[in-house]
Amino acid sequence: MPTRYLAGLFALGAIWGAAFMLIKIAVAEIPPAALVAVRLALAVAILLGVLYARGLRLPLGRRLWRDFVLMGVIGVVLPFMLISWGQQHIPSGVTAILNATIPLFSVLLAYVWTREERLGGLKLAGLIVGFAGVVLAVGSGGLSLASAGTQGQLAVLAAAGCYAVSGMYGRRAFQGMAPLVPASGQLLAGALVMVALLPLLGGLPATLPSAGALAALLALAVFPTAMAYILFYWIMDHIGATRTSTVTYLIAPFGLLFGALFLHERVGPGVIGGLALVILGILLANGVLRPNAEG
Repeated sequence: MPTRYLAGLFALGAIWGAAFMLIKIAVAEIPPAALVAVRLALAVAILLGVLYARGLRLPLGRRLWRDFVLMGVIGVVLPFMLISWGQQHIPSGVTAILNATIPLFSVLLAYVWTREERLGGLKLAGLIVGFAGVVLAVGSGGLSLASAGTQGQLAVLAAAGCYAVSGMYGRRAFQGMAPLVPASGQLLAGALVMVALLPLLGGLPATLPSAGALAALLALAVFPTAMAYILFYWIMDHIGATRTSTVTYLIAPFGLLFGALFLHERVGPGVIGGLALVILGILLANGVLRPNAEG
């Protein structure tokens, strides 16, 4: 792989890994609904500017806009809301690990939804190992549905499930389309939905948040939401979707690193071991690690 694309993958992993730290900072003062609405509004303005600058346009077909709205709700609004709400109660590094389960949910959904995948052998072992890593990372002691921490963890896992569903649906719905078009369409749809719902979800904060929280929100909208999409599709255009998907293995480690460095979150052996098991589970479930048949 050429060095510039490898550097791009590491930069993308770092940008998306930083999202959890930025959310943690911003959501301390900005309610989740307001955070998501402003984040989407700013990000979609940037993406639409890039889209039109490249000579692309959003399609007007009713079916495509139905898909944009569906993807905007399932793949943008719901996971953004769930993660932002969950991070009020759990560390950003743990959020990054829970979010890394998206490929595990994708394998499970491919079996349940499309029956395209056989769920046996290494795939089944990968799912078991991966979700065991989640249990290790969050800790099995004191888990209770009445606990805000447990609820936050479940919210982030639900967000990972939403990303898996939207990824599977989007690959079919937007096949053959320039990737920046559906990315912009679903972000625009998500932004419109959130702006419409915001008055029912508490509206904007009554008092102006601190400069640190506003800076985190601005950075979150510009980098992990808008610019990361552009970088992601630039890399994918040059090295393909499969090789680009390896960024999944970089996001959680960067998320842990940023949480430890800037938020002073404790990263114990259980968290590191849990991350290792999640990544091992992803590799097994996706057939990346296979026993050598030649002996």
